[in-house]
Amino acid sequence: MNFFVPKKIGAENSWGEKLRLARQERGLEIEGIAKKINIRGDYLKALEEERLDLLPAGLYGKNFLKEYAGFLGLKAQDLIEEHNGTAAEKISDPFSKKIVKKNKFLVFPKIIRNILLLTVGIICFLYLLFYLKKIFLAPELIVTQPDRNLLISENSLLITGKTEPEAEVKINGEVILNNNQGQFSQIINLKKGLNDLEITAQKKYSREKIVTRQILVE
Repeated sequence: MNFFVPKKIGAENSWGEKLRLARQERGLEIEGIAKKINIRGDYLKALEEERLDLLPAGLYGKNFLKEYAGFLGLKAQDLIEEHNGTAAEKISDPFSKKIVKKNKFLVFPKIIRNILLLTVGIICFLYLLFYLKKIFLAPELIVTQPDRNLLISENSLLITGKTEPEAEVKINGEVILNNNQGQFSQIINLKKGLNDLEITAQKKYSREKIVTRQILVE
């Protein structure tokens, strides 16, 4: 009884079929060969089925063919030349290109991914640097009154100014209150003669900002 064996149209014993037939003639299984030549079994099966899209790109796939063909006593170059066909039908080495799966278009190339990761890392580092600087840097302190050293005749003076809302303000070491916008005001008593005023502002972990004034009371 004759059995019909389906073959590819226009190709008798293509290079993939020759690999399969050479293996079967020797009574070998793919997994057994895979262990001996240290190539994954699914790659060897892809070679027999001529599924180049399942193989690694470039030289890796071509080297797999050489290793597999050599193990079976075949020449990889002869198989590739037969695959290319006649001079009128010649195409490039099938392993010089790799068919890209559709979902691969959704994956960034490694270099772009690395650039993005580096950019994100730099942004995070700069933000952390800015945040730490904001914590430890002395707060802004503006004394609006008096805006300079004064000569006065009164024995009291209104001190006003502005700092950062979370800063603690002191005048000559005495804490005064500031509102939630950082504005403060305080009337202080002065002695006759020269009065040295030291106005300071400091956040919890920051350095201290100091502004001094000298008030001479006649």
